[in-house]
Amino acid sequence: MTRRIERPATIDDAIAIVRSSASVRAVGSEQALPDMASADVMVDMSGIDRRAIFDADARTVTVSGAATYADVAQVLRSNGAALPNLGSRSDRSVAGAIATAAHGSGTALGNLSTSVAGLELVGATGDIVTVDRRTPDFDGMVVSLGGLGLITAVTLDVEFEYDVAQHVYGDVPLDLVVDQLTMVLGAAYSVSIFTTFTGDRSGQVAHIWLKRRTDGSDRSMTAGPTFLDAPQATMQHHPVPGFDGAACTRQLGVPGRWNERLPHFRTSQALSAGAELRSEFFVAAADGPAAFDALRRIATDFVDQLLIGEVRAIAADELWMSPTYQRESIAFDFTWRAAGDTTESAVGSAVTDAISAVVAALGPFAPRPNWATVFDAADFSPAASYEMFDDFVDLAARVDPHGVFRNPWWHRVLGG
Repeated sequence: MTRRIERPATIDDAIAIVRSSASVRAVGSEQALPDMASADVMVDMSGIDRRAIFDADARTVTVSGAATYADVAQVLRSNGAALPNLGSRSDRSVAGAIATAAHGSGTALGNLSTSVAGLELVGATGDIVTVDRRTPDFDGMVVSLGGLGLITAVTLDVEFEYDVAQHVYGDVPLDLVVDQLTMVLGAAYSVSIFTTFTGDRSGQVAHIWLKRRTDGSDRSMTAGPTFLDAPQATMQHHPVPGFDGAACTRQLGVPGRWNERLPHFRTSQALSAGAELRSEFFVAAADGPAAFDALRRIATDFVDQLLIGEVRAIAADELWMSPTYQRESIAFDFTWRAAGDTTESAVGSAVTDAISAVVAALGPFAPRPNWATVFDAADFSPAASYEMFDDFVDLAARVDPHGVFRNPWWHRVLGG
């Protein structure tokens, strides 16, 4: 069957599409690999007009699943509210982000899915299903990997709005960063470490982005002229050396609202120019320094294909298929140079070899891959890595017995 994209204008339209189709997936904001959203019928839910509902008493906001985090921020700003965290970009759809456990950074901050208080979705029979934290198996339904239904609405926890100041420190010796990794990642509300891994071990450096809440509630270190003896930047920086920092959110310690500082990039700005692919792997926080050092030791096996690497911390959670399930984690993110086609099946041999080198280096630390990025399913056993894997598979079979929302990506990665 020829694949097609449907753009329903109403929830009833979406229901009709599900009831008349044998294979359906939501398209989302196309931040994940195309293979993950592949199906006979791919549904773009962004055309459904759904008004956001802000509930000050419950301290929640309910938005369309197709809404982006930039859309959510507009609603919350007008109500003096905020989300506790955001990813590096705010143009990703809420439904897509929570279904794949997208995250920002912060030792005390969970991934974006941990803010979910409720879901509404179109199930496999075309019925509307509404669940919340009181629903049995709710922790298995949030990070759904697109396999439980079309998410039509998401209810998110909110807090009072706050400001963030962002400082960048450049050319920090990577030796120091690895040695002081726990301190570095805990130095501010949200911390990112960027490195290209280039040079010999003594010459490798990193740039550290520290995002501090100005209300003092996060116990951040005081911003100083240096950090680990490296100078504070006096001009805007981009994560990728040589790219224009104007694409990034304001730095230099200038305070701004949470949604204008927690993402790395201004709305709709790309990380870099041209085609690119991402891989990301999570290890236990306690293994972070050793895992980082292992990557440094084999960096020559992957640096030629690497555009930039990012290291972040994420708090543990109870969401069954979250890469940070019951494990405080450190994530190693790799943005690879790609030649045009960014589908998983078209990954070039050079990038494949680079990813294999990374996986081999991280192997002793039981890495969990980011579901929405490139990894070889043969290198990874979800059943061995996730205590609740069998429960999740059973849940998917119960709510979708005919596999309407399961696709080749699902079968390749999770099994039959």
